[in-house]
Amino acid sequence: MHKSMSCGVKLRVPPRQAQSFESGVLLAQLGPAHRTLIAGHLKDLPANDRRLRFGHAIGNESISSYVRTLRFARDAAFGAFDEGGRMVGFGHLAFGAEGAEFALSVAPEARRRGIGQALLERAAMHARNRGHGLLLMLYLPENGALAALAQRAGMQVVCDPLECRAYIGLTPPTA
Repeated sequence: MHKSMSCGVKLRVPPRQAQSFESGVLLAQLGPAHRTLIAGHLKDLPANDRRLRFGHAIGNESISSYVRTLRFARDAAFGAFDEGGRMVGFGHLAFGAEGAEFALSVAPEARRRGIGQALLERAAMHARNRGHGLLLMLYLPENGALAALAQRAGMQVVCDPLECRAYIGLTPPTA
């Protein structure tokens, strides 16, 4: 049985709106016009951070291909922007038959400011409002930051030697 997120994990950000929170970072839902910013954020990540984000080593061309194939009409994407307008965090919420899968990245200089948690909360609320009952994150076992985030969010984690899966049930939308 999966724990349930009533979107009660202190959801701070209403859907389809931009909002800043205590660290001065602005969270916003992204669309096709943001592809260049998304690619720039992902390409700026150090090689090991890219590996942790995608589960394998990935170069600039593969990142460009990934960004080109983002389906904003089906999935959802969220960005975290600093005071200067630079994207310092990115989250991709992909919808599938088994639920909603979420992946995220935060720039090294912007970590430990609650950005990952804010992106996760925003994704959980979005998935819940779209009628999904389960949110999933896949990550490499050595990704301590995502393991800690999953634990703070109350997610159930199952690991094998190659990957970890963190699950949380989402309560149905109220209206």
